[in-house]
Amino acid sequence: MPGVPTTQIVQSSPTRSAPIRVTASPERVALLAHHEAAHAVVCFTLYGEQVIREINLFADEPGGLPQMSTYSLLPIPIVCRPDSGLPRRGNPAPVSPEAIVDAHGVLSYAGTLGEVLFQGIGCGDASPQDLLSEDQIKRFGADRQGLARLADTVRLSRESTTFYTEYWNEAERLLRAHWSGVSIIADSLCQRGSLNGDRIDALLCEAFPV
Repeated sequence: MPGVPTTQIVQSSPTRSAPIRVTASPERVALLAHHEAAHAVVCFTLYGEQVIREINLFADEPGGLPQMSTYSLLPIPIVCRPDSGLPRRGNPAPVSPEAIVDAHGVLSYAGTLGEVLFQGIGCGDASPQDLLSEDQIKRFGADRQGLARLADTVRLSRESTTFYTEYWNEAERLLRAHWSGVSIIADSLCQRGSLNGDRIDALLCEAFPV
């Protein structure tokens, strides 16, 4: 749009010979960065390291939705792992479908919650639809549809049209407790446009040492 300042992000693509140049307003870049940074921090908190493969603010084309990819479609929440922290591969102990879906519910709500907290909007008992722009509602809807699809794979139901207050509240609690990590990841995404999982793990391990 004429007169609207823009930010240019250059990001490399393994499938193209030249970098992709994405132009967007600084405000939109900041919202997308905080959306994905919030996902990353909650993912790191619930699942630990070596789960996130990459975050890409503009996964498809300019104006598209951001994307965080993981190494597994169904990462196992920490609460479902043995005490040693090792993956459950070969372990006879069952993994709770409810725990998997509830963890993903918190993760799916975290992105939009990150945008709301970044904007300094008081959450309280307000419905997200009262807080968000049309663009943000679209991103929130995509995250909730992803949760619905994942729940379906383990024969549970989490309707994308239903607002689950418990997921929203838990995402808010986790993000407020780890907001410094959200800021670190978001700042890096604003500068780079994408981050690989190793870099995300390194930044968050430094921010939240054990």
